[in-house]
Amino acid sequence: MKEAIDAEAVLDTAARLIELGGVDAFTMRGLAEELGVAVTSIYWHVGGRDKLFDSLVDWLLSQMAHLPAEGDTPVDRIASLARSQRKALIERQHLLAIAHERDRTPQLFLPIQQTLASQLADVGVTGTDAALVLRAIQVHVISSAVMQFSAVRGAKHDEEDPSLWTDDWPDRALVEALQSPTDYDAVFEYGLSALLAPLRSRLADG
Repeated sequence: MKEAIDAEAVLDTAARLIELGGVDAFTMRGLAEELGVAVTSIYWHVGGRDKLFDSLVDWLLSQMAHLPAEGDTPVDRIASLARSQRKALIERQHLLAIAHERDRTPQLFLPIQQTLASQLADVGVTGTDAALVLRAIQVHVISSAVMQFSAVRGAKHDEEDPSLWTDDWPDRALVEALQSPTDYDAVFEYGLSALLAPLRSRLADG
């Protein structure tokens, strides 16, 4: 067995195993086998299971606090941050559940909300208007991530039941399109574009 590991390697491997198999399937012995070390080595680096989970939440907090928000304008940066958050939510779904169980979800989202608020202020949107826009963006991001995650990990099923549509429905292209698998990325981008359109207009008028 190799013992040349550090806490960062332990956390990174633990996060990967949890996201692959879920929290219930995760064991310290399985983590040790994946790392090629003794279980005692993991305890020495990060402590027991509860301590490991606390460290994973701290690790996730750091990641969420440094999500990229790139672009030449405040609206571009809002869009970039929304995409970054959605990607993180999809990739770290099980770690988010651990954070939620430990009542740390508000801490996870606070840096994102503060960045959004700052960018909205740069567009001239503040106060209750900013709160509404911020929440609308967050609801869109989170609901999109949950739907995509559920579709990927859930049981396979048809998006539409052809029997629910009558043969004389005039828009057959619509019916056929709804019967094909949902492109969640495209749906997310369409909704995000619609949400940000008023901000882009405001920025252009200003």
